Amino acid sequence: MFSNLRRALRKSGPAAPKMRTIYHWRCECGAKSRGPGGWGIPSDADYNAQRHQWRMGVGHPLPEVYSTEEEDPRY
Repeated sequence: MFSNLRRALRKSGPAAPKMRTIYHWRCECGAKSRGPGGWGIPSDADYNAQRHQWRMGVGHPLPEVYSTEEEDPRY
């Protein structure tokens, strides 16, 4: 009974990749968040976008925060 199940699982191929939501920011001036991983928490990306705005001076626009779905390398 279990041998049939094991055989079927081996033939089914690899499992679907696990996905995770990653947050990044980009600005009208062309700057963007660095690093391959981004942030897993939206407030971290918001804070780093604000830091960019503060560094650039008065009148600089607030960068846009957006999310992407990426494969989780831990699985």
